[in-house]
Amino acid sequence: MLKCAGVACLAIQLFVAPALAADINVGILLSTTGPAAAIGNAERNGTSFGATEVAGHKVNYLFLDEASDSTAAVAAMRKLVQGSSIDILVGPTTTPGSFAIIDPAVEYRVPVITLAPVNALVTPVDARRRWIFKTTTNDDHEAAPLFAHMKKSGVKKLALIGFGDSYGDAWSKVSAEMCAAAGIALVADEKYARTDNSVVGQVLKIVAADPDAVLIAASGAPAALPLLQLREKGFAGKVYGTLGATFGDFRKLTGAQGDGIFVPLSPAVGAASLPDGHPAKQAALEFIQRYEAKFGPGSRNIFAGSAYDALLLVERAAPAALKVGAPGTAEFREGLRSAIEGLRGLAGSRGVYNYGPNDHTGLDQSALTLGQLQKGEWVAVP
Repeated sequence: MLKCAGVACLAIQLFVAPALAADINVGILLSTTGPAAAIGNAERNGTSFGATEVAGHKVNYLFLDEASDSTAAVAAMRKLVQGSSIDILVGPTTTPGSFAIIDPAVEYRVPVITLAPVNALVTPVDARRRWIFKTTTNDDHEAAPLFAHMKKSGVKKLALIGFGDSYGDAWSKVSAEMCAAAGIALVADEKYARTDNSVVGQVLKIVAADPDAVLIAASGAPAALPLLQLREKGFAGKVYGTLGATFGDFRKLTGAQGDGIFVPLSPAVGAASLPDGHPAKQAALEFIQRYEAKFGPGSRNIFAGSAYDALLLVERAAPAALKVGAPGTAEFREGLRSAIEGLRGLAGSRGVYNYGPNDHTGLDQSALTLGQLQKGEWVAVP
C-alpha cells in the first residue's frame, strides 16, 4: 500500500495521472487555388463547422491545397499521412484529383470522403474503392429529373455543352444513355475549358443542329458563358443545367436571361421551397442558417454543403471507431471506414445518407428534385 502525506502524495498522484486522449486528425485536401478554386474555397467554408471534440478527443483539421492538380493532390495526401498521421481524408475537390488519390488511400489504408461527384469513384465497391466514400449525388441522380422533364415537355432533340474534362466526359456518357432511354436524339456534344472566355464556335454548331433544348454541364461562373452566348445567338429553346449551375456567380452573370433554366435542386440550396415532409428539409435549413449567418445572405451552395456533410459523417462515425482503436492507429482508421459504411438515415444538408457495403454514395434520387431559376431564386417546381 502506498503511504504518503501532503505535497509528496500530491506529486505522486500527479505523476501517475492517466495520459490525455489522443487527438483525431482529419486531413482536408481542397482546390483553394487553380481552376477549381471557387469550388474549393466554398468547400473550405463548409468545413468551418466541424466538431472540435468527439467523445473526449480533440479533433484537428489539417488543410492542404491540391491546386486543382492531380499530381499535387497525391503529393499533398502523402504529406498529410506521413507528416500529420491523419486518420481520415476529406477531399479532394476535383474528379481527377480524387481518382489520383485512390491508390495512396489503399496503400496507407486511410478512409477518404471525396467531394467530387463522379459515380465511378465509389462504384463498384471493390478492394480499392472500399476506402472511398462521397457526399455528392451521382450523375444519373442529377440527370433523372432533367430528362424526365424533357420527355414530359416533348423535347425530341438535345444538344450538350460541357467542360472539356472528366466532369464533362461523364455528362456526355450519362446524357447519351438518358437520351437513348427517353427517345431523344443527342444532336450535338460540345466541350469547352473552364477558363475559356468564349464559346461562340461551339454555340454556332449547336444552333445549327436546331435542338429543342440545350444541357449545360458546367458549374459556377463558367456555366453562365454558354447560356449568355446561346441567347445572344437567338436560341429560344429550353435550357437545362447541372447542379453546378446553382453555385457561385451564375445568377449574377446571367441576370434575367438566366431565369427559366431547369436544374436538379439540392436541399442545400432550395430547402425553403421543399415540402415540409421532405426528410432532409430541417437539416438543410439548419445548414443554410448556420452558413449564411457566417458567410452572408444567399451564400449557401452545394459544395459547402458537401464538405459540411463530410465532417458530419466523421463526427457520427468516430465514437464507434474509438471502440476498436485509438486515433493514429490502423484499427481506428478501419473503424472509421466501417462505421461510415454502416451509417443509415443520417440527414445532412444535401439529403439523407444511407451507406452500405455495396453503396459508398449514400445519397439516392430522393436527394434531388427538379428546380428552376425564377426571378433570381432557385426554387423547386412540380
